[in-house]
Amino acid sequence: MNDSNDPEFGQVPAVITTSKVVTTVYDRILQAIQNGTLLPGQHISDGEIAEQFGVSRTPVREAIQRLREIGLIEASSGRFTRVVDVTPEQTEHAYIVWRALYAVLINEVIPDAPARAFNVMMRDNASFLAAVPTRDARELARTNLDFFSRLPPESSNVALQRAINSVVHILSIGGQHLPTFIDLQALIQAQELLLQAVRDHDLVVARQAMVVLGEIEIPVA
Repeated sequence: MNDSNDPEFGQVPAVITTSKVVTTVYDRILQAIQNGTLLPGQHISDGEIAEQFGVSRTPVREAIQRLREIGLIEASSGRFTRVVDVTPEQTEHAYIVWRALYAVLINEVIPDAPARAFNVMMRDNASFLAAVPTRDARELARTNLDFFSRLPPESSNVALQRAINSVVHILSIGGQHLPTFIDLQALIQAQELLLQAVRDHDLVVARQAMVVLGEIEIPVA
């Protein structure tokens, strides 16, 4: 997950916020979903969240609406508000969309990728490699999301950033609940190639990374 508090990166403008309170509530609910404190299918209450955070219901409702817009929360008026239960099929579909968007992204950012992006992605890659032997699906999803979330903020295309953000969290959550693991060796290879591309500003290598990512199949059964 992209750390919006990382001093080397600014907040990804994935949503248009109206206040710091909304942003804080949004980020904390998102973090709870990502780390498993809020589980798929779990019902949530705006009143309980407001009490927990010491705020009114208004910013909580706005934050929940933003999370609905990126597909992490679903609601039925007067019946329920809950964290989405992402199916393997939905994960597969999100992955297809994410790859297409990321291919557009690298064409823009790789030629001028800053050294700070490479440095932080190196750190993320080390964390991902450390998680591989553990086979911890949540930690693998988190560290992989961290790695691939470093380049979107380098884009000047805000619409592209928002589009990537609209599917990446679904992909991350769904990846934690697949019937079997994806090809981790292929993912390692893709990360290594993208690191090389960012370091050398090499679009050819970046596109090779996207080819490797395209060969990864999402297990749906």
